[in-house]
Amino acid sequence: MSHLVSPAIRWAARGAVLVICGGFAMLVGGEILSPHSGPPTHLREYAGIALLALVMAAMLAAWRWELGGALLSLGGLAVWTYMVHMRRMGVVAVIAIPSVLFLTDWWLCRGTERSTPGL
Repeated sequence: MSHLVSPAIRWAARGAVLVICGGFAMLVGGEILSPHSGPPTHLREYAGIALLALVMAAMLAAWRWELGGALLSLGGLAVWTYMVHMRRMGVVAVIAIPSVLFLTDWWLCRGTERSTPGL
């Protein structure tokens, strides 16, 4: 059964990555083209932008390397959440969805490999 579920989870994760990264790109692009506030003034703000960019890049890398990309993305998201004192955990949960799906896909694929003798 997991051989049918895993591709669906993988493609759901990839679709979610496109939505999350696309939204992030639109926010960054909009802020560059038409700034609503001044440039970052503190090191924490620069670090937060860099961490979110890392999270997005790691999610894209998870298309090829599910485990590494997902873990790096979730780790970066955890550090970002702590560093910027994020209180809206719903936003963090939505950003984490693709990585959780990639981890689930990786786990299902590894379980299939272990249970299939001779392959």
